[in-house]
Amino acid sequence: MKEEVYKKIGKRLQELRKQRGFTQEQVAKYLGITQEQLSHYENGKREVSVDILLQLARLYGCDYNYLLGEEQNLNEQIAINFRADEISDEDLEVIAFANQFVANLDMMYKQLEEIENE
Repeated sequence: MKEEVYKKIGKRLQELRKQRGFTQEQVAKYLGITQEQLSHYENGKREVSVDILLQLARLYGCDYNYLLGEEQNLNEQIAINFRADEISDEDLEVIAFANQFVANLDMMYKQLEEIENE
């Protein structure tokens, strides 16, 4: 059972990384882990910590629950794609910050809309 869950999470991690145009080396460096460890995560061979998943959700601009396989689609996501050779290590931090900022802003607008509709 665990292996199936790890593989599902890993597949989503790999798909999102590729969609965003990041290399394993770049993402591993951003996370502070080895490229080999990231590869194990993406291949479903190891359990991914909550902290790592949160960092990846922030970097990839998606919901944490999507990474866990609890959501089936990426309707609400922030998609910023780059060419891997144009991204510096510092750029990954800025991308993650921008994704989190936009996600928080979106959440605040939704809550405001709910309040106004009451």
